[in-house]
Amino acid sequence: MVIDTNSNINTSSGAPRNRVDSGSGSGQKPSAPDVKGEQTAKPEVSLSSQAQTLNRLESNIQAADDVDSDRVAAIQKAIADGSFEINAERIAENMLSQDELF
Repeated sequence: MVIDTNSNINTSSGAPRNRVDSGSGSGQKPSAPDVKGEQTAKPEVSLSSQAQTLNRLESNIQAADDVDSDRVAAIQKAIADGSFEINAERIAENMLSQDELF
């Protein structure tokens, strides 16, 4: 079975359709138009409110300190003197809330 994709169009020369003839006959590509004096319009981009919020959050995270030195010192002191208490229920709740994010 043969499917005719030309829809019964008969071309007399058999040359490829959509052929562009530059008219020069030299085989060289036509030169690009001169655009030195023209200004090209820059595309306008606008971010959604969610993207803007994420951008602000990223900036805040980058500006924040990596380690809260005061808190680390307080925890180290509490561990050293034996007053540091582990709240297993709070840890479990935080782990479950993190799991819900995924």
